[in-house]
Amino acid sequence: MITKLYDIEDVLISDLVNSAILNLEVTHIKNKLLDGTYHVQTIGDSIDVIDVTVYVNQLNKTKIDYLYKTATPVKLVKEDKWYKGIISDLGSWEVFVKRQLYEGSFKLYVSESGDVE
Repeated sequence: MITKLYDIEDVLISDLVNSAILNLEVTHIKNKLLDGTYHVQTIGDSIDVIDVTVYVNQLNKTKIDYLYKTATPVKLVKEDKWYKGIISDLGSWEVFVKRQLYEGSFKLYVSESGDVE
């Protein structure tokens, strides 16, 4: 199954998702103690983060920019799972003039996930 990106109302943004790699993000505080050993403290819970690279047309580039700016959730469907979350760390867009496509990368901070029915 092809990985696809949708807005929260299930309107397709892109079916040209180049990569979607699921990672785990954990916040650690590391302190060196007086005896030379280290104390590592985990702050909060870990969160799933998906590194996404996507190709879109001008209209959907503008839509992703708006969704990022307003912190509006999006939905990513990958194989037999779906993930909903907020776009973060949106990088600069690369233009492919001949194909009239834009390539962009961002992190999707996952708030919900489930199996595709």
